[in-house]
Amino acid sequence: MNEMTASDMLRDPLIRQVLRADRISLASFATLLDTASRRQAGRAAESAPARPAAPEACGGEALCSL
Repeated sequence: MNEMTASDMLRDPLIRQVLRADRISLASFATLLDTASRRQAGRAAESAPARPAAPEACGGEALCSL
Protein backbone atom coordinates (compact mmCIF):
# COMPACT_ATOMS: atom_id res chain seq x y z
CA MET A 1 0.00 0.00 0.00
CA ASN A 2 1.26 3.48 -0.86
CA GLU A 3 1.22 6.37 1.57
CA MET A 4 -1.73 8.68 1.19
CA THR A 5 -1.20 12.29 0.27
CA ALA A 6 -3.05 15.03 2.13
CA SER A 7 -5.35 15.34 -0.88
CA ASP A 8 -6.05 11.59 -0.76
CA MET A 9 -6.91 11.82 2.93
CA LEU A 10 -9.30 14.70 2.39
CA ARG A 11 -11.14 12.72 -0.31
CA ASP A 12 -11.17 9.35 1.47
CA PRO A 13 -14.75 8.35 2.42
CA LEU A 14 -13.71 6.49 5.58
CA ILE A 15 -11.66 9.42 6.88
CA ARG A 16 -14.54 11.78 6.11
CA GLN A 17 -16.90 9.53 8.04
CA VAL A 18 -14.60 9.48 11.07
CA LEU A 19 -14.21 13.26 10.91
CA ARG A 20 -17.98 13.66 10.76
CA ALA A 21 -18.44 11.31 13.73
CA ASP A 22 -15.85 13.28 15.71
CA ARG A 23 -17.39 16.58 14.61
CA ILE A 24 -14.18 17.80 12.99
CA SER A 25 -14.61 19.96 9.92
CA LEU A 26 -12.83 19.10 6.72
CA ALA A 27 -11.25 22.58 6.77
CA SER A 28 -9.86 22.01 10.29
CA PHE A 29 -8.42 18.67 9.26
CA ALA A 30 -6.88 20.21 6.13
CA THR A 31 -5.26 22.90 8.30
CA LEU A 32 -3.94 20.23 10.68
CA LEU A 33 -2.40 18.27 7.80
CA ASP A 34 -0.83 21.41 6.31
CA THR A 35 0.63 22.49 9.66
CA ALA A 36 2.05 19.04 10.36
CA SER A 37 3.55 18.89 6.87
CA ARG A 38 5.24 22.29 7.25
CA ARG A 39 6.66 21.37 10.67
CA GLN A 40 8.00 18.09 9.34
CA ALA A 41 9.60 19.82 6.36
CA GLY A 42 11.20 22.37 8.70
CA ARG A 43 12.64 19.64 10.90
CA ALA A 44 13.99 17.79 7.88
CA ALA A 45 15.64 20.97 6.60
CA GLU A 46 17.23 21.64 10.01
CA SER A 47 18.72 18.17 10.24
CA ALA A 48 19.90 17.97 6.63
CA PRO A 49 23.68 18.09 6.16
CA ALA A 50 25.07 21.29 4.70
CA ARG A 51 25.35 21.18 0.92
CA PRO A 52 28.49 22.44 -0.80
CA ALA A 53 28.19 25.64 -2.77
CA ALA A 54 27.31 25.21 -6.42
CA PRO A 55 30.09 26.15 -8.85
CA GLU A 56 27.84 28.88 -10.28
CA ALA A 57 27.82 30.55 -6.86
CA CYS A 58 31.58 31.05 -7.08
CA GLY A 59 31.82 32.57 -10.53
CA GLY A 60 32.11 29.19 -12.24
CA GLU A 61 35.06 28.01 -10.10
CA ALA A 62 34.87 24.43 -8.91
CA LEU A 63 36.15 25.32 -5.45
CA CYS A 64 35.36 28.48 -3.54
CA SER A 65 37.98 30.20 -1.42
CA LEU A 66 36.92 31.58 1.94
